[in-house]
This record gives sequence, C-alpha cells and structure tokens, in this order.
Amino acid sequence: MFNVIISSEPNVWETDQLMRMDVMRFKEYSGGPEADKVSIAKPDTWKLLEKAPTLLLYENQTRGQNAKIVRYGFVREVHVNPRYIFFHFQEEGRISRDVLLEFWTRLGLSTFEMNRTHWALKEGGIPSALKAKIVPYYDLVFSFAGEDRGYVEKVARYLRSKGVRIFYDKFEEAHLWGRDLAEHFDTVYGTSARYCVIFISESYVKKMWTRHERRTALARALKEHGEYILPARFDDTEVEGIRSTLAYISLKELKPSEFGRQILRKLGRETK
Repeated sequence: MFNVIISSEPNVWETDQLMRMDVMRFKEYSGGPEADKVSIAKPDTWKLLEKAPTLLLYENQTRGQNAKIVRYGFVREVHVNPRYIFFHFQEEGRISRDVLLEFWTRLGLSTFEMNRTHWALKEGGIPSALKAKIVPYYDLVFSFAGEDRGYVEKVARYLRSKGVRIFYDKFEEAHLWGRDLAEHFDTVYGTSARYCVIFISESYVKKMWTRHERRTALARALKEHGEYILPARFDDTEVEGIRSTLAYISLKELKPSEFGRQILRKLGRETK
C-alpha cells in the first residue's frame, strides 16, 4: 500500500510544519484489503499510514513555486480531530509531475483524481522504475571549487556524522554515475535542498560547474524570496549574483568542525 495526498491550495506543502487534510476527503479513490484495514475511527490503524510510502503533490491546475514537483517520503505523527487529519511529512526525494505522468496508470491514478484534493490509499507498491527517478532531498547542497575540497570535505564528513542529509559529490558518486549532470544539477540546486552553501574563493569564480550551480541556486533564491543561499568566504573575491549585503560566514580562521557547528545551528540542530 502507498498514500497519494493531493491538494489544490498553492504552496500548502511548502513547509516542514504540521500539514492537514479534510477528513471528508480521506480514502477517496481508494480500495483493496490493505486500505480497508485503515479507519479514521480506529487510531491503532493510523500506524499503517506511517509505514506506507507517500506521494505528496498538487492538483493539475494549481499554481505556486513547486506546483510541478511531486514529493516522495513518509507521513509521521498522524492524528485526527472531527474536521482534519494532521500529519508531518518526512521528505526523502522529489520527481517532476512529468515523471509521475509516465507511471500514472500503474499507480492507479485517474484524470479526475489528479484534479481533486484528497488522500488516497493505493494497493500494491510504487514501481521500482519510478523510484529510480527520484532525486533525494537534502538539508544542504554544497557548491565549491576543487581547490577547496580539503576543507569542504571535512565539513561534509562532520555534518554527515551528525545525521545531516547533504549533497556532496564524493558521497554521491554511484548515484551520479551515468546521469546527465547538467540536468541533474539543475534539479539538485534548484529544488532539492533546504539551503545551498556556497564556498567562495578566487578559484570558485573560475569554474564552469560552479557557475552552473550558482546560477541555478540564484534563480531559485530570486523566485522564492527567502533564505536559500548561505555564502561562506575563504577570501574577499567578488561573485556575480551574490550581493555584498548578503550576510556571510568568514572561513579564514574557522576550523571545519566549527563551521559545521554553525551550520547545525542554522538547521536548528543540537551542537553538543
């Protein structure tokens, strides 16, 4: 079994806080023995929802910053009142709506369903071919020059040891193997992380790939009007698109572990 949760409300899924669905829309377009086990009136069955993978998306005609994005993950902390089902969403990855449409009949979706706010329980599993197209969702993505790898890798390893989900190329070699990197990096730096840490140096501004990563990240920051790019400076090199008024962290006298703790605080994590 897997969940499909669809909303028409723009940007309603753009949060890491509590989410909700009208109880009258629960189990629409559902059916089968697994779905039949779940009941709003039986709290002990709600754990079945949390064990099932979930696709979280918007109705076809919805507008918004990520209206064409489909999130993959798991619902957590499900609870109910007379009007709503409340839940948190643990996001693990994303695909585009176009990818979902390649599999919509195998997922048991219909045209009408894609234009209806509801929570469906589908029999079977999410196809492995669709799962293979999911781009992981990260707490952080790093953009840096190879010349600065020694410092950056120490930060990345420190953060990974603290449970931070991080896009760092050396951690992703198997996942990147055979992919179109330009297309993949557009997704990673454009939609697939909470923050992008840019390690600025003289070497950074000279690289083709860092330019591509930076432009993709800047496009997202401009669109969302929120905190996304977190500059960290090895030196005072000017970077096209990074405004001088954007607050940064100086790395000149900061150890990798110390910078890692700064990032943990930004993420709202314990730093002990």
